Amino acid sequence: MDKFDKKIAIIGGGHIGQALAEGFINSGKISGSQLLISNPSLEKLAHLAHQGVEITSDNIVAAEKVGIIFLAVKPLVTEQVLGEINDSLKDKTVISLAAVVSIRNLKKHSKNAEIIRIMPNMAVACNQGVIGLFGNIQDKNEIKQLLSVLGSVVEMEREEDLDSLTLLSGCGPAIVSQFIELLAGYGKKIGLSADISQTLALQTFKGTTAILERSKLLPSQLIQSVSTKGGISEAIITTMEAQDLETNFTKAMDAGYVKLAKLKESLQ
Repeated sequence: MDKFDKKIAIIGGGHIGQALAEGFINSGKISGSQLLISNPSLEKLAHLAHQGVEITSDNIVAAEKVGIIFLAVKPLVTEQVLGEINDSLKDKTVISLAAVVSIRNLKKHSKNAEIIRIMPNMAVACNQGVIGLFGNIQDKNEIKQLLSVLGSVVEMEREEDLDSLTLLSGCGPAIVSQFIELLAGYGKKIGLSADISQTLALQTFKGTTAILERSKLLPSQLIQSVSTKGGISEAIITTMEAQDLETNFTKAMDAGYVKLAKLKESLQ
């Protein structure tokens, strides 16, 4: 995408709202002066203000000044905020980041805007994110090009598939970080410094991803190639399997699924 020339508002300056702004600026396609972020507390946005981003605590002011609005607030207040800014949304595009809040429910609170849903993860901050997308609007190709500067855009055929993406990619950075912490923690246990253990764990995850992407191997195939018969890796993997790591991991993910389902039910 060439330089993007429209002004963008992000309503909600929490972690994901800030990650969006950082990703847009880091892409080199969008300048800080094209962004406007609205949040009740402005102190946490000071670093973005220093990059030219306009900050405000007034959602209506934010919505009035732009043509594209990212709604990056919590699911429980999404419809309330949308209703608040509704009069400022005529002929504008609203991109909702709220998990489980359907387009049908969003449209109940805004008759004036085109609405599309996305589910990004935190890696959008460094332009390596996964962004699930669902919805039909007039300028969808333009929005897809805009989102593509943040990472890989995955268009979903069904809206409910965004829930699955939420579990895998939305929660993914926390899940992957848990495994990195376990690997680094074991490094410290066997005598390595915290810094070296962290470096080894991070680079191992990065390198493994690079191998899988370049070779097109399945993870199971890479495990097999590394775990030579009678070797150290085989001993580790065999023990993991004996401890039923897969079952325990599935139980953990199921707990997330139950939480998501309850949140969805509460918003019906």
